[in-house]
Amino acid sequence: MNFREKSCAWLFEKSESPYRFFFKRKKKAWGLSSSDLEKFPKESLGYATSQFLIINKFELLDKLESHDVMHVLLGMQTTVKEEIGMQFLLLGNGKRSFYLYATIILGFLLQAEHYRYFTYCFRRGKKLNPVHSIDFHASLSENLSDLRSTLKKVTAYPKSKILELNID
Repeated sequence: MNFREKSCAWLFEKSESPYRFFFKRKKKAWGLSSSDLEKFPKESLGYATSQFLIINKFELLDKLESHDVMHVLLGMQTTVKEEIGMQFLLLGNGKRSFYLYATIILGFLLQAEHYRYFTYCFRRGKKLNPVHSIDFHASLSENLSDLRSTLKKVTAYPKSKILELNID
């Protein structure tokens, strides 16, 4: 990791506690560990999250559990570039928060060489149904592939005039 990536990682680490205190104060912690999640069905979001946590040597952080679940659902890793990219995706997807804006601004300033990736993530977010409104805790037992499918917007094309004719 270069100095700018280390700076971003340090900022993420140092902002976690204040973010949880100021913005997640009323939120209830799930009280789950990676071993609890490992008990979910193999194709589920919960099981996939357990594998993500185990591989990355993480545990769920109280009141911030949905962040790691989003990594799994969106198929994004935990590199500095992808952490910032996920915030751009959420911005494109309609999420608005002080922390999101701060992360995007600081992340872009410190990692501007990834602007094409950040633009890609923003556009990807626009193409998805709202991610930030999903109840991730309630979705842990759901099939991961099915959840990913429901995220994709289905473009409705107008019916052709020819199809509307009743031809006997």
